[in-house]
Amino acid sequence: MKKLILFGAAAIMMAGSATAQLSLVKDLAKAAGSSKLDELQSVLTQIQPAMTNAESANDVLTWYTAGKASFGLYDEMYKLKLMQQPVDNNVMVQALTNGFNYYRKALTLDTIVETNKDGSIKYNKDGSKKVKTKYSKDIINSMVGHVSDIATAGNDCIQNEDWNGATQAFGSYAEALRFMNADDTTVNEAVFFKGYSEYFAGDYAGSFNDLTIAKKGGYNMNNIDALRTSACANVLQGMLDNKEYDKANAFVDNALADDPNNAMLHDMKGFTKELEEGVDAALPYYRKATEVDPTYANAQYDVARCLYLKAQAIIDSNPNATNKELVPKVKPIYDEAIPYLKKTMELDPEDTKAKKVYDDILYKFEIMGVK
Repeated sequence: MKKLILFGAAAIMMAGSATAQLSLVKDLAKAAGSSKLDELQSVLTQIQPAMTNAESANDVLTWYTAGKASFGLYDEMYKLKLMQQPVDNNVMVQALTNGFNYYRKALTLDTIVETNKDGSIKYNKDGSKKVKTKYSKDIINSMVGHVSDIATAGNDCIQNEDWNGATQAFGSYAEALRFMNADDTTVNEAVFFKGYSEYFAGDYAGSFNDLTIAKKGGYNMNNIDALRTSACANVLQGMLDNKEYDKANAFVDNALADDPNNAMLHDMKGFTKELEEGVDAALPYYRKATEVDPTYANAQYDVARCLYLKAQAIIDSNPNATNKELVPKVKPIYDEAIPYLKKTMELDPEDTKAKKVYDDILYKFEIMGVK
């Protein structure tokens, strides 16, 4: 009996907490239309617990209030900025992006079941409950009215190298455009700039994902291929540093499935296999990279380097062999490597690695008496 009383007390306390949160939200909703910065900031601070409370977090008014206060805070700060008053741009961007996020959440909850005069539920002809919205019109108008603001905020963040702010801004911009059923070209441009910002913020995985989405959507500007491949390389390097070879192989294979003619990706696959299994396993992928793009100098060098290492392994494993005995074993390998080295030097004259390997092969030929 005692346990039941305690349980009941706890339930009453929880219910009271939920009621308190809902009551607080109603009070804050009145203040969300204020034009005073401190009042709007107070609304946004006080409403935070209501966003996680089981009852109030599922109430549209919570998110509508937060969105309205966020957009209101941005609007009032923007007015001050126009009057050349000092404002915190980071706070402005955060308020704007939060406004979009909160309002999108509110839209998913803005359904009110219609009832008859006697309180019974109204139904459609198909048997579904009849519902209406209360805040959606206002939310949509506000979001549409701030779309150009979020795009401008993102551009400003890029100019100021505020990459985290730019990521948030362009993320919200892309979501707003999708909600408004904007054309795919405009959406994918926003997604590109989100990925671009993520790259410079150091979120290479996020960048690669968004750049891939933009690329698949047909976006081909601003060196997206090079940026996407570089993001991929950074993600892959982290996996390889941790010796997560299965994960690395799967990652680069997925990237290649989307972009099979990317020489750098084939080269990355070769590098992954080389670390995992050695040069013999890597060579086919390096060769494939040279076939896909004969002008990609790094792949040309990687083929030559692996061949050189194969020959060196033969020399090292036969310490007592004479030059006459080594020549037939290593010369064919060196002969195969030389064209790749020459191509590398032709494509990238500033890189001295290929020249050093080439010179070493010529030196070995000399001491072996190869003409």
